[in-house]
Amino acid sequence: MRWVAKVTLACAVRANLRAFLRRCADQIESSFLPTNPNVLFAPHTHTWGPLTSPPNTPTTFVQGLKTLGGNGDATLKEGVAVHQYAFNADMHRQAFVNHDGDMLLVPQRGILDIKTELGCLRVKPGMIAVLPAGIRYSIRIAPEETPSPATLAAAGYALEVFGTRFVLPELGVLGGNALAHVRDFEYPVAAFDLEPLVDNGPLLPACEITMKLSGRLYSYSQPHTPFDVVAWHGKHAPFRYDLSRFHHLVANSDQLDPTAFCVLTAPSKWPGVSQVDFCIFGEKWCVAQDTMRIPYYHRTMATELVGIIKGEYKGKVRALDAGGLSFEQAYMPHGETYESYVGDAEAEKKPVKVMEGYLGFMFHISGHVGLTNWARERHPDIRAERPRVWESFKSHLLDHIDEANANLARAGMKTLQRPQPPTPPDSPAGTIVPSDDGVVPVPDGITEH
Repeated sequence: MRWVAKVTLACAVRANLRAFLRRCADQIESSFLPTNPNVLFAPHTHTWGPLTSPPNTPTTFVQGLKTLGGNGDATLKEGVAVHQYAFNADMHRQAFVNHDGDMLLVPQRGILDIKTELGCLRVKPGMIAVLPAGIRYSIRIAPEETPSPATLAAAGYALEVFGTRFVLPELGVLGGNALAHVRDFEYPVAAFDLEPLVDNGPLLPACEITMKLSGRLYSYSQPHTPFDVVAWHGKHAPFRYDLSRFHHLVANSDQLDPTAFCVLTAPSKWPGVSQVDFCIFGEKWCVAQDTMRIPYYHRTMATELVGIIKGEYKGKVRALDAGGLSFEQAYMPHGETYESYVGDAEAEKKPVKVMEGYLGFMFHISGHVGLTNWARERHPDIRAERPRVWESFKSHLLDHIDEANANLARAGMKTLQRPQPPTPPDSPAGTIVPSDDGVVPVPDGITEH
């Protein structure tokens, strides 16, 4: 990547930024090693409520950026970070540059006017933007298409990758007409600022540049705009994508893994394993026959962070609203409620259009993710989990044991014996035995020892 620009740096840290940089010291992270006391790896699930607008104090994109969690370390060029942003003020003669990794923005509220060194992007909810490492940019809030008397504000989530790039997933036998198409990704046209000069120097105030390196923020000022690049070429460039252009897959039997709805992926150093997949869930036809259509109870090697851009969450396990986010740690079991299972099992399996008016996303991260102290303790809307949500679960194997034994007998295999009621409690302390009503009691929430 090459570009032409006037480079004149006046590396004087402004006093008015020092306090802000200190405040951000425990809000932004790029190291998620167990030695970092600001990060905890634990098996608990979490749910956060919708993003809230900043207080009346003017807050820019950089000032409204807070880290929820991640893994790896930016200096090792391996790992990811998940952030949220909420701001109500434009960046005037200010720019931000991220030295740690590429950042994928998912707006949930507010239209973003993003000015970069290589041109401008307007990104509204329902779109995403990817901003590569090392590119300077400034973000403003664009007026809504339908004017509102309310103060303009913007909020959303950001997925940052260290040491890798966002690319399209390998489509294999799907060919060239599935998921996201190359032709729908849009890159900016070169644009640049012209500034008036006087004999003694620039006529306008100096520009403040904030950079993020290893999770710390640094600042310097320069006498000219950073957006004076008159031409560029190459692939290290920002881009946007309209999620309505995505092609959802359907299946006529069994479940589709969430990665079947992958828009972009970031490869890892392990062959065949991604570092993270960005997946979306929107309107589609559900046509599976003779199979449960809701996600069945399962465990996975990936951590799942699920958010809603618009629409109503149909799940029953947690209190997730549009603008909120949920977190399920890798290898931990999850699924829908028993009542949802019964409803889906008894429903007629006819083709039906699902998720109308809904758009959700998932950060599908390989391996475990550590959450920051801010996410676990100081987020303004931490929602209580339901550790006993599956207490009503009942196994239906005994209802079909005669049918199963007939199949086993035809195959020449040993048949199943009906279990006898348990003999009480000479069992060791801590052993879980069935209660009188045949429901296995489930211990309370996970505790740390």
